Amino acid sequence: MIGEAMDPGAGARQTPSAVTIETAVEILGYLGAAVGVAATLVAAGQVQDLSEGGALAITLVVAAGLLGAGYLFGLRPLERGQRMRSVLWFGAAEAWAVGVTVLIGEIVGLDGRGGAIVSSVLGLAIGAALWWQLRRSLQEIFLFLAILAVLVSLVFPETSFFGVPDLTGMAMLIWAFGCVWLFLATRRIVEPVRTGMVLGSIAAIVGPLVFTRTRIAGEVLSLVTAAGLLVLGEWLGERAVQGLGIAGLLLVSAGVVVEHVGDSTGGAIAALVAGILLLALALFASGMGPGRPLGAPLLPPGPPPLGPGPSSEPPGPPSAI
Repeated sequence: MIGEAMDPGAGARQTPSAVTIETAVEILGYLGAAVGVAATLVAAGQVQDLSEGGALAITLVVAAGLLGAGYLFGLRPLERGQRMRSVLWFGAAEAWAVGVTVLIGEIVGLDGRGGAIVSSVLGLAIGAALWWQLRRSLQEIFLFLAILAVLVSLVFPETSFFGVPDLTGMAMLIWAFGCVWLFLATRRIVEPVRTGMVLGSIAAIVGPLVFTRTRIAGEVLSLVTAAGLLVLGEWLGERAVQGLGIAGLLLVSAGVVVEHVGDSTGGAIAALVAGILLLALALFASGMGPGRPLGAPLLPPGPPPLGPGPSSEPPGPPSAI
């Protein structure tokens, strides 16, 4: 059942539980999967003149093995079994993505934009299927990246001999996709909800920084987005969104100073004065004292805090994986 495979309140405080033999099972399972995959790749690397078909077969065997092992571990009714299924299925999806890249690029010989589109669509197919069966953070991360790969492959400019290609369209697409994903997460359309919020927020902040010919506009959009995320996180009561907004404001603004005035003493002094003035303005607006009266709210009250969705599994130790 789909509801049984969801993160039970991802992001909530984790409750203590007894350490049992199941913990050792989980450790052994991860070690076995990692050692098995690594040994397979090492053995394949020692085969001289390994054909593209052989490389494809190896990646598909790895994907099938991880997929099957994850399915078997997930049959256990405990939360740990679902977590192990999530980790192993994420590895299976990655192996599948490598396999389809070998198939399309090396065997079929479809290069360029067409090959990138077909490969990313095939990667999206398994990502969507696994997320539909297992609504957990790793599956949502893979699905998010797979959709983003499809979108980027559709708009990425062809290589040119005339300098750096204009990535403005791709940057705007990443920004818009992040905003849409964040909205879908707040509406509980993509789950786990908080994972979706984090993914959308990161894409919305980072996307505009890919601007090439209009770098300043991208930096301004990134700062405005980060400020908006801080407001949104405050309104929703979501500390993850608030934290990403704060990180975006700090890192992007510092990067702007280094990028544009790093070689100018006068510019650095002007930036220092501007920073001091902004701090002074913040202190003045705050009332400069713990006893200041609270200001009137600028927005109506936000929705209730997020908790486990109606289709989440029964209460238990939550997991972020």
